[in-house]
Formats: sequence, C-alpha cells, structure tokens
Amino acid sequence: MLTGNNGILAQAQKAKTETEDSQEDELRRLTVLEAATNLENTTYTDKNRQTAPIPAGFAVSQVEGENTIEDGLVIIDSEGNEFVWIPVTDEKKYIRNETYDTIEVSQSAQTDTGYLPEGIQPTIDDSTNNENAERSAVTSKGGFYISRYEAGKETSGSTKALVSKKGATVWNNISQADCKIEAKKFINNENVKSALCSGIQWDMTMAFVNEEQDGLGNTFDVTMYDGSRHTISLASSGQNEADKVCNIYDLEGNYYEYVAEINSDNDNPFILRGGRYNDGTYPSSYRLSRIGKEYNNGSFRFVLYVM
Repeated sequence: MLTGNNGILAQAQKAKTETEDSQEDELRRLTVLEAATNLENTTYTDKNRQTAPIPAGFAVSQVEGENTIEDGLVIIDSEGNEFVWIPVTDEKKYIRNETYDTIEVSQSAQTDTGYLPEGIQPTIDDSTNNENAERSAVTSKGGFYISRYEAGKETSGSTKALVSKKGATVWNNISQADCKIEAKKFINNENVKSALCSGIQWDMTMAFVNEEQDGLGNTFDVTMYDGSRHTISLASSGQNEADKVCNIYDLEGNYYEYVAEINSDNDNPFILRGGRYNDGTYPSSYRLSRIGKEYNNGSFRFVLYVM
C-alpha cells in the first residue's frame, strides 16, 4: 500500500523526519561542545548583518532557522540550556504595554522588587530604581535573552537545578517569591547574569513575536486567543509547535508564568502572564493577578543579562 499509517509514503515521511531530528540533535551537540570552549563575551553577526552579544559559556545554535536575529537567535550553553535573543534598539520603547487585557491590571502594573541579580540591583530596592536599572542593563547591550522554554527542573536527590530545555519537567508549584530566588541562581558571573523575567521584558518579547509565524505557519497574534495553543493537559516544555514563535515555546499555553511585576490589587498583587493549557480566554499577552502562592498550573520564565 502507498497510503495509510503503515503505507510506503507514510513510512518514508517518518524516516525523513527521524533523519532531520537526528541531524538537528548532532548540530545541538556540536553547539554544546563549542559553548564549553567560549571563554569570553563576543559579538555575533548574522547573515543579515544584525548583531548580538554572545556571553562566555554559550554558542550560537548551528541548526538552520535558529541563527538569525529576525527569526529568533538561539544560544546554547555547555549544559544544553537554550535562550532566544530579544533585541531592544530604542531605549524610549523599553516601557510597559498598558493596553493588554485586562487593561485595569496593565495600567496599574509596576516593576517588582528583589528580582534583579547582584551587579544590576540598585542600592535602593524599589519599583522605580529597579525598572531604571533593568532598562539600563538591557539597552546598554542592545537587548536580553529569554529562556526558550518555560522554567524546567532537573532533580538529583534533594537538589533541583533550573533548566531551559525541550522536554524538561516544568517547574510548577512554586511561589512568586521563590521564582525570583531560583531565577537568580541559574548563572551569576562577570559575563552574564540571570533573573526572573520582568513584566516589561515580557512585553518586549510580545512586541518581537507579534504577527510572526508560529511553528505551523500561522500568524501569531499576541492579543488573540488561539485554541490550538491550549492543549487539554499540562505537558513538558516545548511540545506544541502551534505555541512556538521566533523559536520560543509555550508563551500562550501550557503553564501560567510568574513575572517580576506587581499591581495595585492588595488581594491579588502578583502577576502571571500568558494562558494555561485548558483555558478558553487568555492570549500570550494577558496579565492575570493572583496572591503569589504555588499553583499546579503556574510556572515562570527567566532571562539573561549580558554584562
């Protein structure tokens, strides 16, 4: 038979896909090896002559479609963690988007405290100073890196390690306060530092990915709900190609994600972004107010500041 699940054409397509996956795995392995040899920050220039800083300990993905800034530049570290570059070329545009639903939450939102890493955190830990310090750290380097996947965890005994890897167990049931702590633990050296994604950084990511094509070739509108991005059950990271845009996964579906952002609602002061696996309302730009506790369907996403 030529057709059907067991037909010749189906088997040929399966073999082709497996070959392509194997080739990508080998290219990622080579990138991991290269990352281990990169001992200082460098500047990468893509085929379009656009540039991005590459921190020591990381290398640009060798996989086709992951090595240009406009498509979502992917860098990988020596442990296989992956991040995507979000360019920020205009300091004046590095501001919170107050038009996203729910508008009353967006307009009352402000930058959190205690989330910035050592070396960026200002002496006075308040919303205004933190926002200014974050903006300066980002715009001085022309952007920031966001974790390609929702925060994952790898467990060894009683120790949990934060990762950004496809297929990782998503780190859920974690409070917003602990998200800030764990995000800063990922890396902190003279070359690069990590932190919980802020509300403005989420908005910058929304601006970068809006109207781009998702993993299935459809337009990704950050203000519109798309049912294909909301599966019927929680999944490990990076499983839904419909919820992939500019090489970033799960911005709209899977888990809600805490950010370093608060609002004026005293009963629900902490903000999560995006939607969850089974809701029928929330697009990727959505702001949701909660009390900051642990949720089974709540996780977070973290960023890298290049120093």
